[in-house]
Amino acid sequence: LKVPGALVLVVGGLLASVLFDFDEHGVALVGDVPRGFVAPTLPSPSFVVDNFATIGPAAIGLLLIGFSQTAGDARAFAARHGYRIDIDQESVAQGMANIGSGVLQGIPVSTSLSASSLNDESGAKTQLASLTTGALIVLTLLVLAPVFSELPNAVLAALIIDAVVFGMMDVAEMRRLRRVARTDFWIALAAIAGVLTAGVLAGVLIGVALSLVWLVYINATPAVPVLGRRPGTETFRSIDECPDCEILGGLLVVRFDAGLFFASADALEDRLRKLAQDSEGDLDSVVVSFEGVDFIDSQGSEKVAKIHQLARTYDIELHLARVKPAVLDLLERDGVTELLGDDHIHGSVFEAASDHIPNAP
Repeated sequence: LKVPGALVLVVGGLLASVLFDFDEHGVALVGDVPRGFVAPTLPSPSFVVDNFATIGPAAIGLLLIGFSQTAGDARAFAARHGYRIDIDQESVAQGMANIGSGVLQGIPVSTSLSASSLNDESGAKTQLASLTTGALIVLTLLVLAPVFSELPNAVLAALIIDAVVFGMMDVAEMRRLRRVARTDFWIALAAIAGVLTAGVLAGVLIGVALSLVWLVYINATPAVPVLGRRPGTETFRSIDECPDCEILGGLLVVRFDAGLFFASADALEDRLRKLAQDSEGDLDSVVVSFEGVDFIDSQGSEKVAKIHQLARTYDIELHLARVKPAVLDLLERDGVTELLGDDHIHGSVFEAASDHIPNAP
């Protein structure tokens, strides 16, 4: 039988407070806990309008904190116990809870890292735990509030520290991040430092901002490896991975490993321009494999057209290979496929490079 340590600590703290008269000895207690319910009410529209400059940013901050904490908590416990969650449903539930709390003049509602961890450590498995907690809260508001006024603050602090340190601090995960993804590790560390020094909202904003910066950087500097043909086969591999792969005379084959959109389009042109310059004028054909391109926008399509025009200036033919249907559809709508010509869009790199391969079918 599992002993409910938190409950034992609370009851023990209450008994010790009463028996040893902690209040008279200077031990900080919870103090007066108000009882009863308030009548449902709505804020005055004029009050909201007059104070919108304060209410608006505060509401956005609370939304960011509440959603990120709720989603993070839910995913953490779902991963720990192997079940699936629906973030949309979690958001609806949180929104309804906040509406109820607002009407009843309560505080903003979201999950609590310490409370959730404490529940989990106590063995809670189903919604019955939440229903029990809700019933006890109602009972406290009606009857038990004076009892908890004698509870030492140190007991509450001990419960929270135990729940967070032993229930939510995932040191093993931080070690894994440091081992396999140093960038993720430093972003997580910066977010933790933000929480500890400037508050939860600052930590969330730091984590989100750094993640977005990293995402932009990754997309702005995609991999564009040069491909070579494995001798005697129709396979083309990166020459960095396959040193034995052959580079065919007069032909440059590259693979673009990212979505082709406003943040990454210039990288393709810059890479092709540099490779063309390094070839010292020996190129007559360039094949770009789009097998890694699963998304393209208008600027990406425009960039393909510009590269085609640039290639023609140097009397070089541009070929595309392994273009996904969604990408090809946008290129067709933008007139790029007509500009290139159907005979310059191929189903495989081997097909696109066949003119440079001796005895190719």
